[in-house]
Amino acid sequence: MAYSLKAVEWAMRIQEVILRALSGQQTWLQAADVLGLSPRTVRRLRWRYEHFGYDGLFDRRRRRPSPRRV
Repeated sequence: MAYSLKAVEWAMRIQEVILRALSGQQTWLQAADVLGLSPRTVRRLRWRYEHFGYDGLFDRRRRRPSPRRV
């Protein structure tokens, strides 16, 4: 599936911040502050990154259109 440029840029930014937090260059609270997200959301993104890699950072709600869509 082709992602929009904005979605790719957002995923790259999240990946960069997660990698900095994993390496210990910043705390997870600082990572949440940098991204403008709650610490809980950053923990969810971390889990998705660890289990699914880079592709796990994309918004999964936009994957499949509704089967009822005309």
